[in-house]
Amino acid sequence: MKKEKAKGGLRLLKRAAAIFLVCAVGGGIFLAAYIFHIREWREFDPAEAADMPLTTVLYDAAGQPFQELSGTERRYYVRLSELPACLPEAFLAMEDARFFEHAGVDLVRIGGAILADLKSGQFSQGASTITQQLVKLTYLKNEKTLTRKAAEMLMALKLEKCYSKEEILELYLNRAYFGNGAYGVEAAAQEYFGKHASELSLAEAAMLAGLVKSPSGYDPRLRPEKARQRQRSVLLRMQEEGYLDEAARQAALAEEVPIAEKQKETYAYGFYTDTVIDDAARILGLSYRELMEGGYRVETYLDPVQQAYLEEYAAAAENFPAAAEDGEPCQCAAVLLSAKTNGIAALVGGRTHETRLAFNRARAMRRQPGSAIKPVLVYAPAIEYLQYQTTSLLLDEPEDFDGYTPRDAGNTYRGWVTLRDAAAYSLNLPAVRLLREVGVDRAKGYASSVGIPFAEQDANLSLALGGFTTGVSPLELAASYMPFAAGGYYDAPSTVRRILDSAGHVVYERPEAAKSVLSEQTAFLMDSLLQSGVEYGTSKALQAAGVPLAAKTGTSSYDDASNNKDAWIVAYNPEYIFCGWIGFDNSDGAHFLEKGVTGGTYPAKMAAGVFSKLYEGRQAPAFSAPASIAAVAVDTAQLRDKLTLRPAVEDRESQTEYYCRDSIPEELSPKVRDMQVDTAGGKPRIRFSASQGYTYALERREVGRGGFILLTRIQGGGAYVDETAEAGKTYLYRLLPEEFYTAAYAAVYLYIPAD
Repeated sequence: MKKEKAKGGLRLLKRAAAIFLVCAVGGGIFLAAYIFHIREWREFDPAEAADMPLTTVLYDAAGQPFQELSGTERRYYVRLSELPACLPEAFLAMEDARFFEHAGVDLVRIGGAILADLKSGQFSQGASTITQQLVKLTYLKNEKTLTRKAAEMLMALKLEKCYSKEEILELYLNRAYFGNGAYGVEAAAQEYFGKHASELSLAEAAMLAGLVKSPSGYDPRLRPEKARQRQRSVLLRMQEEGYLDEAARQAALAEEVPIAEKQKETYAYGFYTDTVIDDAARILGLSYRELMEGGYRVETYLDPVQQAYLEEYAAAAENFPAAAEDGEPCQCAAVLLSAKTNGIAALVGGRTHETRLAFNRARAMRRQPGSAIKPVLVYAPAIEYLQYQTTSLLLDEPEDFDGYTPRDAGNTYRGWVTLRDAAAYSLNLPAVRLLREVGVDRAKGYASSVGIPFAEQDANLSLALGGFTTGVSPLELAASYMPFAAGGYYDAPSTVRRILDSAGHVVYERPEAAKSVLSEQTAFLMDSLLQSGVEYGTSKALQAAGVPLAAKTGTSSYDDASNNKDAWIVAYNPEYIFCGWIGFDNSDGAHFLEKGVTGGTYPAKMAAGVFSKLYEGRQAPAFSAPASIAAVAVDTAQLRDKLTLRPAVEDRESQTEYYCRDSIPEELSPKVRDMQVDTAGGKPRIRFSASQGYTYALERREVGRGGFILLTRIQGGGAYVDETAEAGKTYLYRLLPEEFYTAAYAAVYLYIPAD
């Protein structure tokens, strides 16, 4: 009995000694940690726990994600409230069962861990709480020294004063690493199960909770049996901690957990994605790395169908001239803009996209635009500032402009032509003369307002034919046509519509910044003018699209043998603007576009394909004239043969021309002249003279009684006797040109005396 008491006393003494030793060692460790890590501990900012790299996601115009951008860590932040309860419970059961009971440090577990480490002579026991693990993930290196462990504890205590338990658990679940580049439970759920963390089952949650201890050791793809064993351990611990019962555990064990195939890293829509990165970083004032690790939601104007079409088209060799003899391919660039949003819907900057942030010809390349600049620099200013009409006459004959001697293609000239034909056939001499009349400075002023850049040396008439010192990019040229498609309004295009931060707050929304740079009348007259190029001019290859389009081609020459450097087209309707370019990066004797390759060939074919694709299965819009524009039927033979304007008459070919209602040429004016009414024959006789080719409605109203009634319709001028008029009454007669919705008319009062 005494012996047993002696043994019992010895055990108590040993236990007391062990406790004393633990306390002494622990105190010493804390003292050492305080001495050696005091600066580190004091500088520790708990706010850093919430500052973690997050994956930025890009969304297309329909709100669908199309590309993820990550730095060194692929992570998507998810709220604790969004997760199924079994997911955090699985982590609590395995990593920190007393999480809600301690203040950041679990002294019971620490004591056991220290004893185990002292016995083994190694620092192998963790005993870290979830709070401590969060500190380590946030701030400390993965060292297993006792002083480092003590510093970790001090920081954990500091962390617990700044965050609630739920916040700490949420931060931990979003910081933990699960292997294969997946950080946080959301990225891990997508990586291994192909679903969101909010959709995980108990069996899947248990597998993730087991994975975090050793991502490589329990990788369900590489070590499926070890992953299953670890999953069973997690489920057992969850049952022991009261998170589930036996039935739920068995059901989870029986569940088949399919593992998603490893997804190859993709970089969708390379040139477009590059442009979004550049635009978004500039908008937010961030570096590329800061953008990609900021967890932003970037909403764009991308049309993925059109983007994919352009990429496929650009990659197909049959869509381009043959490569040069040394194998260098002819390059391309293309831009599709939305006329409704001023957003970039699709964009390619080359035949293929080889690397991230590659050279983008659609934005970074500047080339001479050839005749594609004429609508912006010449035609629109002439109509807007000098009131030119589509039927105004221009001279197409050679001239020396103070040493500058431009020529037409083929050295053939047409003499006097209308502005419509000059544009449709892309005649050069009329454009140069018109620029001289508008004035280079005034023309450049308008072009600059729609984004066309000029060098200081760009101050001569050669600009009319695209003779720029540096040139324009396809994106700049496409955007400069925006006012024609959008009723006179312009806004610099962008890929980015809106940006939200990782918390879902809107940090940028593209402002409504479109400004009026042309009258709506000029914009429509430009539409009408450039439709002629598609109808019978240099852009007629666009007829293959089968939809109403307006367009202008452009070609810059390489040598006197009619070989070329650049071939362009800009085509548009009221919904979209497309610009396409082809050429070699550096034109020389071995790299040029052979004779016959112009904007009306390969680029026009590309544009026709784009618009055909855009309107598959739906109706394309037509151009519509504003109320301030009048349509006038003009005698075609007179206009083309004698260059005189005459209203169309029956049995003769006619064409429709458009004019502002207040500036219709006098020879086409439907105004009534010399209207007279008399009663020489006993009844009112109405006579008038007016332009031929119009129908006039003769109406009458009895003064003091009701409204107007239609008496008859008269073609051109003539006379009419009102047989229904009654003696002793006063009538108001008026004539209205039926082709025009206008209040302009001729009217005469007439009193018919009684016999």
